Amino acid sequence: MIHTRLLFSYLFHEVFKGVLLAASIIGSLVLVVDYVELSRRMDAQPTVTSLQVLHLTFLKLPVMIEQTLPFIVLFGVMWVMFKLNRRNELVALRAATMSAWQFALPSVLVALCLGIFGMLALNPLATNMSGQFERERVLLQQTGIDNDETAHKAMWFREAVDEGIVLIRADNVIAQTATLYKLTFFYYTLQTDGTPVMHHSINAERAVLQPGFWQLENATDLSRDAAPRHYDNLALPTKISPSALLGDSVRTASLSIYALPGMIDESKKAGFGTRRYQLQMHQLLSLPLTLAAMALIGSTFSFNLVRLGGTVRLALTAGSAGFALYFASDLLHALGATQVLPPLVAIWAAPVFVFVASLARITVLEDG
Repeated sequence: MIHTRLLFSYLFHEVFKGVLLAASIIGSLVLVVDYVELSRRMDAQPTVTSLQVLHLTFLKLPVMIEQTLPFIVLFGVMWVMFKLNRRNELVALRAATMSAWQFALPSVLVALCLGIFGMLALNPLATNMSGQFERERVLLQQTGIDNDETAHKAMWFREAVDEGIVLIRADNVIAQTATLYKLTFFYYTLQTDGTPVMHHSINAERAVLQPGFWQLENATDLSRDAAPRHYDNLALPTKISPSALLGDSVRTASLSIYALPGMIDESKKAGFGTRRYQLQMHQLLSLPLTLAAMALIGSTFSFNLVRLGGTVRLALTAGSAGFALYFASDLLHALGATQVLPPLVAIWAAPVFVFVASLARITVLEDG
């Protein structure tokens, strides 16, 4: 019993170190690629320095790590199993009466722990730093000349008022803080036949939606019947809540697992659909199972190396199975978004199937 616990602890630590190694390698590659891409996008801003681009890259890194967690686990487990096989340690462990189930359990436990950490800690950190990334990116682009970069991101909002309607156009929207940049308020009155006629507009560099009003900065009121008036700060009343106004513009990836339940409730009250938020919630909740399925793929395809050999063939098979799970999850997610499948089935079906299939493979390998 004692030697079994020691061997289990040894495998657990080896898998943990293998996953950390995979995370460092993949994280470094992502960091380099993102830095090059951000540098290319910021070329039009002569005032942006390399250190600022590097800072933006680090702000985006947690999101990329979160998105690549399944492959970090898969490649980390595969590397450990191949290393143990190359050093004939798997043969020695089999001789010490360890079963295939005992081989796979440390990998699954590491994946489950990493999944819980990713869901409860990494996800809030990633969403928070992603929001900071978007805010700083927008501020840097405000000082540049890259108008085409922001033009295609412009968003329009509409509000009905007693005098008519108000249309709001914003070049950039930071959903987490309900902040709009480079925006214009167009005020229309309705004639007796219902035709809207614009009577004035207000331009502003920045606007933050507060309960009951907009807080504008560097605003200019342009009216057809009066000279332009400038305001350093200007408050405009509104009846729209942040969730109602930004419900369609909020990216689900910008909401942490702690913010999603409140967003679902607010969207229901505002009359917006909640399916995409439900899909994101299920996707985060299923992360431990997804990583456990990846760990089982990496483990089960490595067991055969002891008996049959064929490192390259089995490595390619395991990698293909991992990518198949990833693309199947994306396909089912799309079907869930189009209401073909309920959110529970769309998110949980792929990892549950792969997890059960991997368990069946271990059963065949162990018991024939």
